[in-house]
Amino acid sequence: MTDKTGGTGRKGRLLIIGGAENRTCGSGPLETFVELSGNEDARIVVVTTATEIPEEVSAEYTAVFGRLGVAAVRELRLLGRAASDDPATLDALESATGILFSGGDQSRIRTLVGSKTNDLLLRRLAEDGLVVAGTSAGATAMGHWMILGGQGHEVAASTVRIGPGLGLLDNVLIDMHFNERGRLPRLLSGISLDIRLLGLGIDEDTAVVVDGDRLDVVGTGVVTVVDAHKSTVAYAAEDDEPMALFDVYLHLLPGGCWFEMTERKPAIGRMRGEVD
Repeated sequence: MTDKTGGTGRKGRLLIIGGAENRTCGSGPLETFVELSGNEDARIVVVTTATEIPEEVSAEYTAVFGRLGVAAVRELRLLGRAASDDPATLDALESATGILFSGGDQSRIRTLVGSKTNDLLLRRLAEDGLVVAGTSAGATAMGHWMILGGQGHEVAASTVRIGPGLGLLDNVLIDMHFNERGRLPRLLSGISLDIRLLGLGIDEDTAVVVDGDRLDVVGTGVVTVVDAHKSTVAYAAEDDEPMALFDVYLHLLPGGCWFEMTERKPAIGRMRGEVD
């Protein structure tokens, strides 16, 4: 598997959070984000495009990161293509060590797809140590395709709506609030439409750290990996009718587990770079 940031050649890292992350400063995904971004030397930008309450969200993250020792935190709203292409926006993102996309409604993030902001993120992930995080809506937007909505108990085309994502992690389809909201049918429905995609269902207060082709799980919940690349799909005549899906691999990865995307193999062990 390769991605638009260069596969194993990616120098930056992604942190993809399933939403509802613990913000009381313990040992969760936000602490991991700050550590990867440079600890007290981090320069963090919070992109609040997806949310309807940007001031509240920005204030909450600023307070959390402040308790974690980060003084340099700013918000970018980025409403529309003009704001995403603005030189002032690009300057702010160029100087950041960590960029966090907040939760909300992921359909609002579609205005960033293909923008100069999108291009900058791809370039910096490929060339330097930038860390890009997304939580909830911001998480599903990390993929080449993102889930825009849908619900239902059947694996069917009508159970999921998909649109273009930011493409920071190619060949992956991401869903969030996963077990809490019973979204396995939705993720399976999305993967059934293109079995080349690897499905990631991320629980709340749980995240994957993407370093090259490896995913490391952190947090209190589970990451569900759906691997259907050897599966057989029999599509139904109507979108709201269930389809047949054979030979799907399903991996459940709690914190401390990792997954190698190229070889599609899970394992239990230390995060990359940790030593005894």
